[in-house]
Amino acid sequence: MLKIEYKDIKPSFGKAIIKSDGSKVIEIDASLSKSIQAFILKHEEYHLSDKAVNWVWREIKANLYGAYYEPWGFIRCLFKSLAWYRIMFYIERFRTKS
Repeated sequence: MLKIEYKDIKPSFGKAIIKSDGSKVIEIDASLSKSIQAFILKHEEYHLSDKAVNWVWREIKANLYGAYYEPWGFIRCLFKSLAWYRIMFYIERFRTKS
């Protein structure tokens, strides 16, 4: 897991990457609290093995997986996601991926 500066990942909290050589990397915003980082790590770990095509279903499953292992981090992340810039991020993502 790489902890990176928020400016380099915004507006996301984390990102799962499978590189061309097959290696896997998870990037997480270093400014997040430890509990949120732990939740995001589990969330992104799930993405690395998920084969589902529908992105909404992928996100639901990754959130449930992360919440199972890191419930406090999930709750804190949920409240942090209610910020206006995050809501706009979700709306734009829904419009472009649907």
